[in-house]
Amino acid sequence: MPNLIKNKSLKELNTFGINSIADNFYELNSDIDIFEFIAEIDKVAKPIYFLGAGANTLFTSNFNGSIAKINTKGIVLKFEDDDYLYVEANAGVVWDDFVSFCVANKYYGAENLIAIPGTVGAAPIQNIGAYGVEAKDIIHMVYYYDIESFTLNQLEANSCKFAYRDSIFKNELKDKIIITKVLFKLSKKPTFKLSYGNINDALKIKGIISPDIFVISATIKEIRDSKLPNIEVIGNAGSFFKNPIISKEKLEELILDFPSIVSYDVSDTEVKLAAGWLIDNAGLKGYQIGGAAVHQNQALVLINKDNASGKDVMDLSKYIQKEIKQIYGVDLFPEVIFV
Repeated sequence: MPNLIKNKSLKELNTFGINSIADNFYELNSDIDIFEFIAEIDKVAKPIYFLGAGANTLFTSNFNGSIAKINTKGIVLKFEDDDYLYVEANAGVVWDDFVSFCVANKYYGAENLIAIPGTVGAAPIQNIGAYGVEAKDIIHMVYYYDIESFTLNQLEANSCKFAYRDSIFKNELKDKIIITKVLFKLSKKPTFKLSYGNINDALKIKGIISPDIFVISATIKEIRDSKLPNIEVIGNAGSFFKNPIISKEKLEELILDFPSIVSYDVSDTEVKLAAGWLIDNAGLKGYQIGGAAVHQNQALVLINKDNASGKDVMDLSKYIQKEIKQIYGVDLFPEVIFV
């Protein structure tokens, strides 16, 4: 059984830098640790929360239960065919390390997802995404332990019920499994997606007409760094809210009052609104509750400005949700998981 640490501070283990204390803390550094933890799980104080990099987690108070941190490492090319390379990464691998590995080896498909904080094991749960690419686009298989049956299982990507920042792991399988590894399917040929956001504009400014994978990943990282505060400098979880999806009829109503509203087509009948624009247009940049604030330059990011508590951040998010609903008649939902 992995070592138990009592009354563990989680401040350095979540990107918000919230000073929450866990009654019980376990580090799972290997497959054997995970196996032994599940074998003895009846003896572990409940509830149990499995923690990766803490990049999408808001601790709203001290945690009266057990935190199990997944630290398993390792990336390996498992096999390949004429068109694709199949790369397996352990759940505890830092996501950006995985993307950097793919870029360095010219394994195409993951480059737009560079510089997203988190771990490989969290990627399928949240179906993370950025700049027109989502994790589901490159995931081939997810491997996991079923806690109740004590068996190792796998799910192909098309069975994971991936949706916008959603998956089967956030719903039917929530609290029932531990993701151990993910098998990714990367292309041997360039399949660049450059139309989202201002990637093309940034490349034009650099005078680059035919970018390679190294230039594209570096450019996207530069764009992200210019828009999002560095978690090493100020506590945050990146984009706090999902971009809401509404009907085109609702959009037409909103345009009457808000002609400059930002939207993107999702289907013939739906559009995705830019949550950051909604919050910014509502005049909430810089708004503060306790030690938590809306970032002055990026309205989609909530920050730990002044020794915020988890409750400060939660109260701020609820206030924003209330204001957005009142102004636009649109519901905002957090990407961040409240614990």
